[in-house]
Amino acid sequence: MEAISIKQSLLSTISGIDDRDTGLLEKLVAAVKNILQQNSNVSSEDGITPYVDSMKVGMKLPADLDIKTLREEHINEKYS
Repeated sequence: MEAISIKQSLLSTISGIDDRDTGLLEKLVAAVKNILQQNSNVSSEDGITPYVDSMKVGMKLPADLDIKTLREEHINEKYS
């Protein structure tokens, strides 16, 4: 939620810039280009962060698992 409020704040600040203030506009363009360049330089080999990797626990489900049948069995048992 905080990221959304930061984005809204940035957008309202950007939209409030006077186009005649070229010095501020040039600084803003340079800052945005810098942020975009930093984002493009961030790379992850497989897209999995160490935090997400640490959450790998449990067992894999069988490939032939029929979720629909199991769900129907559960519902039938619960409401029978």
